[in-house]
Amino acid sequence: METIKSSKFVLVLLLLMGAFGVMGGGLVAPGLPTIGAAFDAPEAQIGLILSIYTLAAAISLPFIGYFIDVVGRKKVGLTCLLIDGLTGIAVIYAPSFSVFLMMRFIQGIGIAGLVPVAMTVIGDLFSGERRLQVIGLLSASISMAAVIIPLIGGALASVDWRYVFLVYGFSLLLAIYLYFILPETKPEQGKDKSKLVSKIRAQMPEDANLASQLYGKMLENSDYAHQPQKQQPQRVNRASVIGYISSLSVALKIKKIRNVISHSFVLYFLLYALIAYSPTYLMQTHNFDEVFNGVVISINALFSAFLASRALFVSRYLDWRQRTALGYAIISMSFLLLPFWSQGSFMVSFSFIFFGIGMGIVSPTIYNRVTLLAPPHLTGAVISIFNTMKYIGMTVAPIAIGILLIYTNLNVVFLVVGGVTVCWAILAFLLQARK
Repeated sequence: METIKSSKFVLVLLLLMGAFGVMGGGLVAPGLPTIGAAFDAPEAQIGLILSIYTLAAAISLPFIGYFIDVVGRKKVGLTCLLIDGLTGIAVIYAPSFSVFLMMRFIQGIGIAGLVPVAMTVIGDLFSGERRLQVIGLLSASISMAAVIIPLIGGALASVDWRYVFLVYGFSLLLAIYLYFILPETKPEQGKDKSKLVSKIRAQMPEDANLASQLYGKMLENSDYAHQPQKQQPQRVNRASVIGYISSLSVALKIKKIRNVISHSFVLYFLLYALIAYSPTYLMQTHNFDEVFNGVVISINALFSAFLASRALFVSRYLDWRQRTALGYAIISMSFLLLPFWSQGSFMVSFSFIFFGIGMGIVSPTIYNRVTLLAPPHLTGAVISIFNTMKYIGMTVAPIAIGILLIYTNLNVVFLVVGGVTVCWAILAFLLQARK
């Protein structure tokens, strides 16, 4: 395993999977008007090109988590890359808008599994400071992709919208790379059970009863009970599914796990509360054009990537509770300051810088936290639910902000969101466990 840990090829693979995992929306978004025009789609339905993908991700991720744990990381990662690449190219030949959306839905299933697989493999292969460092690099890779991918998508869409979807064909090359580079990292069954239960109990000492119950459920599961030392081929059957769901339900009762999952929802709710409505705000209030909008969003992602890549350095001075509280406090400043910048002032970009700094602190912290807390036999499921909450946060934010805008304006909305974020930062500091 040590040779695997030191392999730069595996690390490159995991970082590329993280980058590919955010291509579903960012690559396509700049070309939405052109794609809609190509299919004569009504303006009100163009947004479905993005929302159908996030819907597919939210629905499929819990099932993907099950297969990550039961079938294996490598097989699921390979399948997701193949789905992403094949359906991405197939979209080019869609005869109608409805078929186009159906292909996007299927593609969303493939893309949705890439980040959870990468996070799960990192949890399998790395530990301690090295895991936090690699998680920070993964978070930085995702942030940098958020900067670069829309630029690529916009440039290609200006030539031909079909070229945008050809980019997804690189997933097929990455699938070949994964097949030859990545070994199966799923823990072997029937081995070191005493070490496994010790690890589960050590991760949640204040939930000792739940930890024991969780291990009991694991042993009742036919996939783990009475296994011979020689690993047998994995079979998915009704009993194993029920046992798995039962174990997962116990795991989700553990306060630490629920806590970190809630951070996923909140962080990405805040991200989409900013990027969904700030372009309109910048144009209407400050008279900035689309170019400036793109620049400040890119600045946000750049600062996020830089801080995420320095996650290990930050962790040497602050524990996880302090890092999350500090990150949310800085994010709250981005919202609270937005209404007070002088009209037409480029100083407004500092709000986006503050958000990037805050997200760059929180994101790798909670990513590392969930890989640390997830029980070994449920890692894929817990991480997938963590990512499901991310997509739910992305979906809910524009809807919630839209409802608030019926009764108020964006200045008030940003102040409300900033105030709520301050409260969340305080709760993160006062109510979370230090370890």
